[in-house]
Amino acid sequence: MLLPPRVSHDQAEEIAAAHYGISVVAERLAAEHDDTFRLVTAGGPTRLLKIAQIPPGTLADAGASPLAASFQTAVLLHLARAAPALPVQRVISTLDGRPELHLDGHVVRMTSYLEGPVLGSRPASAALRRDIGGTLARLDQALRPFAHPGANRTHLWDLQNFHQLRPLLDQLPGQLADGNQRAALVSCLDRFEARVLPRLADPATRRQVIHTDFHGDNLLAAADRVTGVLDFGDSLAGPVAMDVGVAACYQFGVAAGTDPLIPALDVIVGYHAVDPLGPGDPALIGEFMLLRLAARIIVSQWNAAREPANRDYLLRRTSQATAHFAALRAIGPHAVADRIREALE
Repeated sequence: MLLPPRVSHDQAEEIAAAHYGISVVAERLAAEHDDTFRLVTAGGPTRLLKIAQIPPGTLADAGASPLAASFQTAVLLHLARAAPALPVQRVISTLDGRPELHLDGHVVRMTSYLEGPVLGSRPASAALRRDIGGTLARLDQALRPFAHPGANRTHLWDLQNFHQLRPLLDQLPGQLADGNQRAALVSCLDRFEARVLPRLADPATRRQVIHTDFHGDNLLAAADRVTGVLDFGDSLAGPVAMDVGVAACYQFGVAAGTDPLIPALDVIVGYHAVDPLGPGDPALIGEFMLLRLAARIIVSQWNAAREPANRDYLLRRTSQATAHFAALRAIGPHAVADRIREALE
């Protein structure tokens, strides 16, 4: 079968039949880049099919390569062995026993489909926020011994290389092209290069394979616990503080009318209770919280300008990110680091 740049429902169903031996009805799911399908079977378990096109190397697709796609498969295979209790998807092998397919410039992977409500952007209880942190800590512990050549990659969401977003600022549309918003983002870039980048070179900064995208759209939750962790597509080798900062920033300001930092602190405290953080982590976590919010503004707007047909999905959280970015900047990096230290005592 010759696969086009965008794979259709019919082609996804043909892949499932030819290579996995199952008859399915394919339903496309929203995704930033890959073709992603929910596969419904007649009386059997639901599956998930991800089909990643391997494009020419560009900044936007710097993490897309056969090696990077195979790295994601290797992560899931490792977790199945090392942490079978973690609620992550399991790889489904092809009829001839392969964990993934390479077809016409695409990497194809089928996994189990985790059922349950997505956390999304709805408010979480303090207990659930702490379990978000604890679940991430258990995931990081399981991934700590894991190594793979595909982990040494980057992409636009890689905050340890945040400076690569500077050229994108000139390409942002509308109000982001100049004015106060641009000045704030430039200031964030300047601070990263002057203050954060040198810290990342410190051998004491703990590094490993991390998830990097631990937000509500990638988490299933019921009551006060996480019941599913989705999408390892942005995983790479990076600082643990980055993983924690990303997870925390998505809970920042959720509790309306209260201290906006408290929900984020719940996540960090939950992480620390399972996998203790080091003395240099609070400052870095605060920095990465702000960097992730800035990246959400820059990358989402830039991607939306490139892919107008996917604009609604790409910009679904941008207004929230803009408000949280301004609020976190108003608190200030030193105050944020102090609050984190106090919470961990």
